[in-house]
Amino acid sequence: MTHTRKASRSARRPQPQLSPYDTGARCEAKPWIPYGERVTEVTPAENFGKVDFDDEESGTVCVAYLERDKDGGYTLHVAPLSEDRKVRVAVHYERGAARVDRAQASAAAA
Repeated sequence: MTHTRKASRSARRPQPQLSPYDTGARCEAKPWIPYGERVTEVTPAENFGKVDFDDEESGTVCVAYLERDKDGGYTLHVAPLSEDRKVRVAVHYERGAARVDRAQASAAAA
């Protein structure tokens, strides 16, 4: 086999595609408490269920968690951890399951 033939075969191989996490298009989600941990003084209950989102440089952009309300609804908490970056919250509706009125969205943004 000639060198030219080897080169043409390797050029045809598909190159692995980078994921949205690799390119920085999507922040990587990392849970605060590893699965199987128990509530202790070191790992208090309020830390469970929180997820931080890291950028492509492993810097934490924000923390998010979902909490059940007394009325049976849910509140999603998003805490930006960088004052120099904008963090927007977009609510996506699927089959009418989620509802946020403009007053609630404006209050949450303030």
